[in-house]
Amino acid sequence: MSTAITWNGMDECRALFARLREQTDDLRPILNAIGNELTESAKTRIADEKQSPDGTPWPGYVKPDYAALKRSGIKRKNLAPGVNDWVLMPSGGGLLEHSGNLLQSITYNVGRNEVNIGSNEEYARRHQKGGGGIPARPYLGVSSDDANAINKLIRDALDAN
Repeated sequence: MSTAITWNGMDECRALFARLREQTDDLRPILNAIGNELTESAKTRIADEKQSPDGTPWPGYVKPDYAALKRSGIKRKNLAPGVNDWVLMPSGGGLLEHSGNLLQSITYNVGRNEVNIGSNEEYARRHQKGGGGIPARPYLGVSSDDANAINKLIRDALDAN
């Protein structure tokens, strides 16, 4: 599961990036900086903010649709001898932090003209988009704060060239 930077609604970023592209053939340094910024932002959404890039708070825990959970492959866990139940609340963490695997798996890859941010965890898409009885809790994307940070990164790169 990954998301690519798109310039929709980010006119200043697009214009600054176009200027930088005119000054250099090697965009990897700025793409690495942007990838790092967006990766850290996604991790902050999971660990602290609990909201989508657009600022919408994530839905809390809800009583699951057990049939949908079973179809999605989520397993029951023995909580005590003779007691089976679905694990609904993470131990010691908040939303999307049960094992910490999602948080730790978020990374980015830089190509010649692009940066992709995402996770290789099989359940990452389900949390990003929703499905299988789980509501969407988007953590990947570009917030207005991210756009401002990207603008600053590109301006700094322009000043350095």
